Amino acid sequence: MNRYNVSMLSITTLFIVSQILLTFELARQGHFDYIRSVMVTTSFWLIYTFSEARYRWRMNNYVSVLVVLTIMSDSFFGYYLDFYATSTIFDKIQHVFGTYAFSLFAYILVVQLLGNPVSRSFKIILVVCLGLSIGAFYEILEFLTDQISHPVPPSQPSLLDTDLDLIGDVLGAVLAALHATSRTFINEKF
Repeated sequence: MNRYNVSMLSITTLFIVSQILLTFELARQGHFDYIRSVMVTTSFWLIYTFSEARYRWRMNNYVSVLVVLTIMSDSFFGYYLDFYATSTIFDKIQHVFGTYAFSLFAYILVVQLLGNPVSRSFKIILVVCLGLSIGAFYEILEFLTDQISHPVPPSQPSLLDTDLDLIGDVLGAVLAALHATSRTFINEKF
């Protein structure tokens, strides 16, 4: 097993253990509605991990850790500590950080599928477009969740909340584009 596989296995194992413990604690607290969201985001990472092994994708370890931290902060801070209900700023910070992480994640996957290096200007446009698309898709999921399951509190309590989330998505996508185009991005292939 090479060094990359050991890192990925370690990241995924730590993630799964923490999510399982968090799920049990949410169940103990009686937050069964939050457990569904934790399970969906955990499943996303597991599906990606299996796909990475099957299709021989390579994800930058820094980006893998960012994505796992995003999912874990959503679960732990957002649901377990209930910051989505008690904090006015947590959701906005989560949108900036999450879009930053998922923009880099999507960019690295897309570049691997393209197979050729991309120019700096194309890289900026690609990362921003991926980030904005992910952010818009997430807002649509929040809307559908509110319409179908009527959670308390709702994911989108107002148009202002949606607009501020999208502004956070723009900021996260631009930060990711700046990072992706900098010379300090870890893997030269990306």
